[in-house]
Amino acid sequence: MNPIFYKNIKTIRELKNLTREYVADSLAMSTSGYGKIERGEVDLTISKLILIAKVLEVDVDYIFKFNVSNFFK
Repeated sequence: MNPIFYKNIKTIRELKNLTREYVADSLAMSTSGYGKIERGEVDLTISKLILIAKVLEVDVDYIFKFNVSNFFK
């Protein structure tokens, strides 16, 4: 998977002022496990990606197409 995809997840989380702990808890996983997702150290399943999008309150395609400059429009 494109590494920018993982960075987008982290950036969206940070811009929404959500902690790694909050997202990890919402996904019923450890904070370190979620951190591996943001660093691109694990491959995401589609079901996990959908859950992350729900927690971040965005569509899945938004994560793929995310551009920080569009966030502020």
